[in-house]
Amino acid sequence: MNTLTELLRQATAHEVRAALSTPFAQRLARGELDRTHYMRLLANLQALYAELEWALMWNRQHPAVGPLCLPELWRNELLQDDLRTLLGPSWYSSAPRQDTVAQVERLGLLCDEAPALLAAHAWVLYATDLPGASQGGAGIARALGLRGKEGTVFLRYATHLDGASYRAHLLDTLDQLRLDERSREALAKEARLAVRGVHALFEVLGRNLTAAQERRERVKPGGWWLRPLALARGMS
Repeated sequence: MNTLTELLRQATAHEVRAALSTPFAQRLARGELDRTHYMRLLANLQALYAELEWALMWNRQHPAVGPLCLPELWRNELLQDDLRTLLGPSWYSSAPRQDTVAQVERLGLLCDEAPALLAAHAWVLYATDLPGASQGGAGIARALGLRGKEGTVFLRYATHLDGASYRAHLLDTLDQLRLDERSREALAKEARLAVRGVHALFEVLGRNLTAAQERRERVKPGGWWLRPLALARGMS
């Protein structure tokens, strides 16, 4: 029988590839986001991590959740630090987090009704590359004119400490959970749902990114919106 983490990896392989192949994910990996879209990404991720970490902490006495309650892996504070740098002390009131409302509500539901399924979301958000941590930090800093590592802590570091070691510990902890086949399949199904949530976020941000690019093209010197005027002049 495959380990739980191998089952999750196989069960979500198609969804993970789809999410990572979105234009937004590719631009994120290259560090090519503008300030607006970067802040929107961080704000939505902060909402997700805050809800997940609260749910894990609330259910820390649950036998399937307690072993996964690893504050060393938590990223809510890292994201808050980045948003505070980018938006100032009142970051919470101005951070746009509407794109993950459905996922946050799902985590809240699991917290109350099916805490064992939180393990699937912990695997997606802490043990995969989907959220974007450790990607594009230097590129984003250059693109946005940020000094040092300010505003890009989340992208540069998976955790406050040794991210690789704690990620390996999480994977080992998941594999040590004693679950029957029905519970394993339920986690695989929930992991697919969690990956689709990240994919949906990337799709929404990607559509907005495309629209923003088109608007910039319209006002560039020689942009396409000027061509009809030039053509009219040529005909006069």
